[in-house]
Amino acid sequence: MLLSRRHFGQRVPVKPWKEVQRVALPPDNNLAKEDVKEQVRAASDIVDVLGSYLNLRRQGRGYVALCPWHDDSRPSFQVNPQRQSWRCWVCGIGGDVFSFVMRRESIEFREALELLADRANIALPTQGPVAPAGSPDDKKYQYNALAWAERLFHELLLKDPIADEARRYLHDRGITQSAIHHFHIGFSPNEWQWLCNKSNQSEYTQPVLEKVGLIGKSQAGKVYDRFKGRVIFPIRDAQSRPIAFGGRILPAYADEKAAKYVNSPETRLFSKSDNVYALDLARDHITSSKKVIVVEGYTDVIALHEAGVKNAVAVLGTALGPRHIQLLRRYADTVYLVLDGDEAGQKRTSEVLELFIAQQVDLRITTLPDNLDPCDFVQQQGADAFRAHLAKSLDALEHKIRIATAGVDLANDLHGANDALEDVLNTLAKAPNLASETSSEVRLREHQFLARIARQFQVADSELRTRLSALRKAAKTKEQRFHGEADPNGEPVGQPNKIYRIGELDSWDRLLLELMLAHPETIEWCFDEIGPDELTSEGAKAIFQVIRSRSEAHEDCGFPGILDSIDNESLRFLLIELDEAASQKEIAEPEDELKSIIAAFRRRHEDRYMGQQVASMQQKALSEEDELDILNQIIEQQRNRQGISFPTDG
Repeated sequence: MLLSRRHFGQRVPVKPWKEVQRVALPPDNNLAKEDVKEQVRAASDIVDVLGSYLNLRRQGRGYVALCPWHDDSRPSFQVNPQRQSWRCWVCGIGGDVFSFVMRRESIEFREALELLADRANIALPTQGPVAPAGSPDDKKYQYNALAWAERLFHELLLKDPIADEARRYLHDRGITQSAIHHFHIGFSPNEWQWLCNKSNQSEYTQPVLEKVGLIGKSQAGKVYDRFKGRVIFPIRDAQSRPIAFGGRILPAYADEKAAKYVNSPETRLFSKSDNVYALDLARDHITSSKKVIVVEGYTDVIALHEAGVKNAVAVLGTALGPRHIQLLRRYADTVYLVLDGDEAGQKRTSEVLELFIAQQVDLRITTLPDNLDPCDFVQQQGADAFRAHLAKSLDALEHKIRIATAGVDLANDLHGANDALEDVLNTLAKAPNLASETSSEVRLREHQFLARIARQFQVADSELRTRLSALRKAAKTKEQRFHGEADPNGEPVGQPNKIYRIGELDSWDRLLLELMLAHPETIEWCFDEIGPDELTSEGAKAIFQVIRSRSEAHEDCGFPGILDSIDNESLRFLLIELDEAASQKEIAEPEDELKSIIAAFRRRHEDRYMGQQVASMQQKALSEEDELDILNQIIEQQRNRQGISFPTDG
């Protein structure tokens, strides 16, 4: 009876690893895209790129810096120029130049590729029809036109006598000359065609200014300046590129028809639902503190930054929505929502509350006294008083309780109390399971929160947990069925992203991967002898499968290619750790090393198989003949391992 094993059977022919050659495939579109990606990578030295973001310092063969993603006092961020990789041991993250830019700029891969390609002056292959360079639909031309207009508005405010009224207004609002420079504030004269006329003397045509929302066109076809008579607040993206403008009408030019504030219309470059004001200036402060303060107005942000509260941003004339929350989640764990203390501000707070909870964001509600807005408050009472109010912020769920129970006599109004309780539990059901570990230190544990509800509503803890569990299960099943993520019984399929640690790897799994990384020429031999099911560590198995998939697709199996194929950040960091360990080892004879590893896998496989057979014997699941066969195999296996020869006749 032969051992039933997939990769360790004696009939599998073994290829000498030194003779393995990779088959070349004809070029196609996907390979062309890979070529461009590798071209951008080759032109984007990781030390040069990361050095433009961080203060890199030479240490040995690599570089170190303070990590931008945690409070780092001793440099824990490391850059390996030989492998073109980076890692932070404290955060447990790492990657290549693309993954760094994606994380640092909070952008997707395509945007990171475009950013690095532009930096290296490399033209990317187009996706669909492309506007001719210099045409109104040319994206680069649009960015340049907005930057040109921003400079005009800013220089006019700084130097031209026509802006005297605007300068007086800003002075009266407490906005300093330093803030004007820092936020690139400008002014658009109270003339219908000032910018239109300026465009005639520049390379930027009126059609492109119309495309980016700087000028409008009347029904009669006459163009006009959209921001006439207004102080200009440039709206920039996370890369500090102007993408739109907000304009505040000067009181001297206001009439009953003029809106107090206007923003640029939706354009190819700007969506008010995807952007917030001053993110480019606040980003580093938000990232380091993991907290973001959201206010309603441009002057609120400016006043807070001037007072030293530099992690503040503002919405852009619209209510907070799910895309705003997705944007803020890239940088912060906790959002402090600071709306005006008036009735309208409180109503808006209630409207966004469930949205934040459903998006699994830690939301803190801050209400300012005396109907003050953040600008007036911080100018009158200072930054310390503002921070003190932040410290007293209510968590979102506590705020929900106060809203739900407002005007309800919980002791005597049974119907009202039940409605309020159901309202609170429905809101809580949309939040993550707070009893499990979360990334935020400020979120209350679920059992603590339920205890608070139980005390307030005088209901048993067990009843609350039963009802909350039912609401969560119903909501989860509904969502999974809507997205096709549940089986017919409503049970979820698939598993969330795992955390992988090098210390959890089986020693032989680790040696195998280190050898494959240090000596890619052994990879094909490994695949002939070992399959993914033979590895016992989940992380090792996942990396092995990535390498195997790339090999079968005739893709490069070097470290950069493998790293590119891994999306899970923890798994990517594990690969970097393994590669670093492999680079520090000196293996004189990789072929002998691999033979030892294969022998170890073979022994482990045989032990597993024999263990299963012994278990079957113990359960009396085999015939006497099969049991005798298994005993003979066990004896043979032990003799072979101990070097004992079988007796021969004569």
